[in-house]
Amino acid sequence: MDKHILSFDLRALVKSLNRLLSETMPETARIATGGNARIIMFLARNRDRDIYQHTIEQKFCITRSTASRVLALMEKKGLIERVPVEHDARLKKIVLTDKADAIVSILVENGERIEQRLVEGFSDEERAALAGYVERMRANIDAARCEFEERESADDGTAGTGGFASDGADRAEENDMDTNETKEEHE
Repeated sequence: MDKHILSFDLRALVKSLNRLLSETMPETARIATGGNARIIMFLARNRDRDIYQHTIEQKFCITRSTASRVLALMEKKGLIERVPVEHDARLKKIVLTDKADAIVSILVENGERIEQRLVEGFSDEERAALAGYVERMRANIDAARCEFEERESADDGTAGTGGFASDGADRAEENDMDTNETKEEHE
C-alpha cells in the first residue's frame, strides 16, 4: 500500500508538538495543559467581552456537559472563576484568575519558541502559505466535528460526547485542542 495518508502524518506531528510543548513548559505553567491552555488563551484574548460557558461550547464545538466538566476542573485548579453578571443573576461569566494570568505569558513564550523551531528554514512565503493551509484544514475539521455532534445528538436524542474527547473531562485536558496557542492570539 503506497498511498500516503496526510492525516497520519499530521497526527504524528501534533503528538510530537504536544510532547515538545509539554517537555519544554516551565513547571509553573504545567497545570494548564491541552484544552486548559487553549481555553486560557481564548479567555486572555477576549478580555474585552464577557465570556460564558455557552461561548466556550460554541468556540470549541463541545457539549454543555463536557464544557461544564472541563470548566469545573479548571475552577478547581484555580485557573478560572465564574462571576455573576449584574444584568442576569443566572448568568456567570468566566474570568481568568491571577494564577492563570501568570501562565498566559509563559504559554505564549513557549509556543513562540516552538513555532520558530517548527518553521525553521521556511521562507516568509512558505510560512504564510502553511498558515493558510492549516487554517483551512482546521475549519474543515471543525465543521466536520460539529456536523458529527449534531448527527449524534439527533440520532440518540441526547447531547453527544463532546468535541474535546469521547471519554470525558480527564481526556479533554490532554486533548490536542491547540498545539500552537500563539496562532490563536491573532484570531
